[in-house]
Amino acid sequence: MTYQNSAFASAVLLRQKRALENLEEATATFVAADMAYVMICTVAVFIITPAIGLFYGGMIRRKSVIQLLTQTYLVTSVITIQWYLMGYSLACSTTSTNEFIGNFRMGALSNVDEGPLFEDGSIPSIIYFTFSCFFPIATVQIFLGAIAERGRLLPSLVLAFLWATIVYCPLAYWAWSGNGWLYKLGELDFAGGGPVHIASGVASLSYSFFLGRRKEWKDGSKEIPHLKPHSPVTTMVGVSLIWMAWLCFNSGTLISVNLRTGYIMANTQLAAAFACLTFTVTDFLITGKWSIMAACDGAIAGLVAITPCCGFVTTWGAAITAIVTALACRLTYGVNKWLRIDDVTYSFNLHGIGGMVGSIVGCGLLASPNITALDGASSIAGGWIWHHWEQMGYQIAGICAITAYTFCVTYILCFGIDKIPGLKMRASEEAEEMGMDLYEMAETVDEFVGTTSGYYNPGNVEYFSGSNSTNEPENKSTSKVESKDV
Repeated sequence: MTYQNSAFASAVLLRQKRALENLEEATATFVAADMAYVMICTVAVFIITPAIGLFYGGMIRRKSVIQLLTQTYLVTSVITIQWYLMGYSLACSTTSTNEFIGNFRMGALSNVDEGPLFEDGSIPSIIYFTFSCFFPIATVQIFLGAIAERGRLLPSLVLAFLWATIVYCPLAYWAWSGNGWLYKLGELDFAGGGPVHIASGVASLSYSFFLGRRKEWKDGSKEIPHLKPHSPVTTMVGVSLIWMAWLCFNSGTLISVNLRTGYIMANTQLAAAFACLTFTVTDFLITGKWSIMAACDGAIAGLVAITPCCGFVTTWGAAITAIVTALACRLTYGVNKWLRIDDVTYSFNLHGIGGMVGSIVGCGLLASPNITALDGASSIAGGWIWHHWEQMGYQIAGICAITAYTFCVTYILCFGIDKIPGLKMRASEEAEEMGMDLYEMAETVDEFVGTTSGYYNPGNVEYFSGSNSTNEPENKSTSKVESKDV
């Protein structure tokens, strides 16, 4: 018995020794500074999704704000689970030989050991998993904001899971995997001009097209109804948080800390500033009034513009890219009216068009091999200013492929989900008039929000506080009052 115990203990010690030896070998390339920086960036990037909720929430009427804010947390949860179960493996696979999509080898983080995702990587795969998770989270929430004021919450979450799997994961694999066809073609995309911004903007357009226009526009109006945002201050707070987090979103994408990291962060800040000023001044010249909403949209346009090229351009290249993108986004602000599609949050304008212009100008025209080489490992041929004429064609090919695939597949997903019993995407016009908070949620912005939709319930305050579970205010003692768009 003593001999058996001794043999067992020896076997355990031998396995532990081998595990320690394997751990030392697997982690030999790790750099503590890189690991720490990426984890800090992960914490900062988390705030982007609720910040998007604040950004959009301030733009719409207050009777539908809580639904949109709730959606941001639920989308974060749904996409995190999707990324864990299959998304990380499909988008970031290093073992797939397919040019379109990864495999399931890392599903549920199986076969994700203590080592790096990429050979000789400076951070472990588990850290990259958490950081990269927020890319699809932000992307999905950007386009699902189109739910505002007329869409139902549950179908949007089903769409989130399926869209991340069928649309985002292939696009990310195309652009960033060593075997992805866009990557092999030579298209440049540092932090998500295509998979994040163009995809979210185009998906928002497709989703909005499927949902249809809001009631006020459908009722015979030839122009987009001018519905005042309920809180420009809320929008500014949201954009401020996005701006802060995007500095880490872009610079953390390099997953190492070196001179190029500093240029990426500087480019991001410069682009947001130049675009904010350009957009705001252009808006003033058009309208004759200064606007905080224009300043917010301008900052977002700059962050969008620099995302695909922040690791490839000089500081003056970042400024030029931002100025051109801001002008393009402001001068195409009427795209909703031209297409007669009610993209409530103007995501196609800011993210779709902004991402396309940023990719063309920043990557196709101004990309510099000198900036790219500052990390000591990367190299590109450059853009047109370096006489690499093919680069513009690669960027346009990527834009066309991502736009066509995203619009068509998003619409097909919406059409299919809408046919499932209980998952009808568009709420009724009565629910829209009532406000999506009263229709779907247990809470509202305040207890008087019901009066803004024409439904007032003075005898049952619990209804507004959410303690009454019914969704049908007309079953209670209600009185109709004058409807106001607040």
